[in-house]
Amino acid sequence: MYLIFMDESGDISFSPDSDSKYFTITCLTIDEAIKNKIKHAMRHKKKKLYKLGWPRNVEIKATNLHGMKHDWRIRQDVKDAINGDDYIVKILESIKYSCQPRIDHITINKDRIRRASLRRAEYGIAYNYFSWELLRPMLIDFKNCKLIVDPKNKERHSKRHFEGYIETEALKLMMGSRLAISFGIEQPDSHTNLGLQAVDFFSWSINRYVTGKGSQFYNIFKDLIVIGRRWYC
Repeated sequence: MYLIFMDESGDISFSPDSDSKYFTITCLTIDEAIKNKIKHAMRHKKKKLYKLGWPRNVEIKATNLHGMKHDWRIRQDVKDAINGDDYIVKILESIKYSCQPRIDHITINKDRIRRASLRRAEYGIAYNYFSWELLRPMLIDFKNCKLIVDPKNKERHSKRHFEGYIETEALKLMMGSRLAISFGIEQPDSHTNLGLQAVDFFSWSINRYVTGKGSQFYNIFKDLIVIGRRWYC
């Protein structure tokens, strides 16, 4: 079985109040047989940060490491001890070389989406739609897989929830293609799931690259990318 960890960067909302022009959904996939390798890589890097004094109430995420110099929650001695961007590189390299994950992503330029049904949809509807656009070819490739995604922000609309939508589309794919696909969804809290914590670094790096903020992080793993879709980017 393959484990697909999904994360997003940016804001999918089409509200005028949204300050995010781009939105990226990223999947990091590994064979379940090597799941302990990604856990070990993340535990090792997190443990080192905590030993230096990284506050337990601040998530170890790419955005927090990148902005740590301006974060009042992080002590000055920690800021003096490490460079946040350098540590992001180390985390990406550790995950890449420990388990060689497959990376897939889809990035949307929201300003150029004109379809009224998407722009007027409740928060979450567009997320469901683009998530399935990314997942569909992956399910055909993997056949036997499990999607692992943080439930936060996925259930904010009163229509069909994320899990129900994706499972329905997967069933339609199986029935229409007659493929023997085994698929399930888990929604653990990202605070406790090291795979979800790992994919955060890849999603942040991809969104940063697509939005023109630099390729320093993206270049580390671009050879691992299989699907890299861009809508109006």
